[in-house]
Amino acid sequence: MSVVRCARLLPSPKNTAMLLSWRTTPIHKNVNSGRLLPAIFTTSMSSEAHTISEQRTTVVDNLASKRGIFETILNKTGLIDVQKYRTIYLGFFVYEHVINQIDYAFFFKHFNMPDTFFSWFLVTELHVWMIMVRYMADEKDGKIVRNNVVQAMWEDTQARIDKLGTIRSKIKSDNLKEISAQFNAALIGYDEGIQSDDKTLAGALWRRFFQLECNNPEHVETLLIYVRKQICLFDSLPNREILAKPILKLINIKTLCNQ
Repeated sequence: MSVVRCARLLPSPKNTAMLLSWRTTPIHKNVNSGRLLPAIFTTSMSSEAHTISEQRTTVVDNLASKRGIFETILNKTGLIDVQKYRTIYLGFFVYEHVINQIDYAFFFKHFNMPDTFFSWFLVTELHVWMIMVRYMADEKDGKIVRNNVVQAMWEDTQARIDKLGTIRSKIKSDNLKEISAQFNAALIGYDEGIQSDDKTLAGALWRRFFQLECNNPEHVETLLIYVRKQICLFDSLPNREILAKPILKLINIKTLCNQ
């Protein structure tokens, strides 16, 4: 079953080039958001530009701060299913839990990706898709978690875009719409790949993650093995456990690079 249906498969060359030119610089040492600036203003990248700190994302912080009083009101009124809203919260915390495990710096360096907002999105998108695949196995609560993992990703993405430098609001808005369409298309390609043979999945990764530019077959193979192993690990976890709390654990991709 496809996770979603829609959209174009290939990105707009003009807008993709624009996103690729926006480099990421740190706003603050302990904040895991980045400010995007035109490349001409940035000559070097800090090693902390995409390092995920122990702090939660702003999206999850905002949600968590309202949770206690919100649940108290709902419990007293009895008007709304509190368990449903806890499942919604879970989606945001699952997103945070998984994203905080990604070594973005390693992905950028090993796969020769530029340190840009678009590269961050491509890495994040791949992991969000793998989360979606796992939670789709439960068509009730899992679907709610899946939808809110995606919502958390878009709120995180918007928060990062809002930190852009001297870039017009219309350009930010247009590019957000563009990567949204690309995201939907990427899900279709990844869905087809995971349900097919390695050749099909490798093709999907090459088209989307590597943007048709990877000339190193070992890189494609490494990422393919990573995805297969990660999906297998996620599938090994019982539904009742992944619906209780964020427990999805990423394998260490570095261990696959020398195989």
